[in-house]
Amino acid sequence: MTEPHSPGPTAAADRLWSVTRGADLTVRQWGDECLVHHALSNNTHRLSAWAAEVLFELAEAGPASQAVLAERLAMAPTDIDLALTTLSRLDLVCPC
Repeated sequence: MTEPHSPGPTAAADRLWSVTRGADLTVRQWGDECLVHHALSNNTHRLSAWAAEVLFELAEAGPASQAVLAERLAMAPTDIDLALTTLSRLDLVCPC
């Protein structure tokens, strides 16, 4: 019996991400601080500057892969991965 194929790092880097549909986000930014209100869940989250940058890029430019985000934002792929994981846990972004 063969084991199921698990996607490698390239597959994860090629996955497209977008802002969660219907999230209706309200953003307030002060220097390096960023507050995001998620109207659908009625939750407010404090984001780091780099996570906010990833969220703004997806909101403005539309769906993008981790690799494309890293290139556009001149950030390390590991930082993009961490930001996407954090934003996903908060239900602000999702894979599409």
